[in-house]
Amino acid sequence: MNSENKPATARVIDAMGSFVKQLDSVPGWRDARVENMMLTMDLDDMFERPQAAQRSITLPLDIEKQHTVVMRYLELADCTFAFKSCEYYFRRFPFNDLPVSRHEHLSNVCELYFSRLYQFKERLKLLSDAMEVAVPSHGLTFGSLIKRFAKEFDQELRERNQIHHTARFSDLDTQRLFLTVVSEMANPGKGWKAEQTRYYRKVSKEWAQRVRDRAALLDAFLEAVAEGLLDRCAFLSPR
Repeated sequence: MNSENKPATARVIDAMGSFVKQLDSVPGWRDARVENMMLTMDLDDMFERPQAAQRSITLPLDIEKQHTVVMRYLELADCTFAFKSCEYYFRRFPFNDLPVSRHEHLSNVCELYFSRLYQFKERLKLLSDAMEVAVPSHGLTFGSLIKRFAKEFDQELRERNQIHHTARFSDLDTQRLFLTVVSEMANPGKGWKAEQTRYYRKVSKEWAQRVRDRAALLDAFLEAVAEGLLDRCAFLSPR
């Protein structure tokens, strides 16, 4: 595919890869990265190293600012991938014969779903701050983008605040699922376990579709960010 036909998210990853590769010319950068990689892969502690601490890497100030922008974007993109993974957590119940109910699993994944969206908003703020430092005159309207995001995902962000500050997530579906759990405990062998499984499959399928639908919108926000970085970050331009 011609690079001009690639989505901005793909092109910005290519540009960031080139940027990071150029850091090998910074004295000590490549050696430190190799050393830290070996330490990370040393699962059996074969290499002696005081306190097994990773070696810090100091970059020239301007490059450090640019590197921070790159890392903030990658963390934002990673948050998008993590959000999409929620679909598979909804679609699978891996706790058969373990003391974890379908109600508990569904509630946990719902809370994870809300939290990933909150994380995206907060990481977008961090990227905005990094751009202010690295490219003070960038002219990108991060504030408007963050407000638009908050508006589009208002219900999810409200739910996240509720579970973080007040109480666990609960809606009609989770309450109904909880009742099937309680009924099975009170009346084992009366069909409530089958009903719990049936209703869980129905609700989890709906949540999985919700993840896919909202992920498409999240992709649009990430694409807009990538376009802005490619347009305003000279250090991401081909050299």
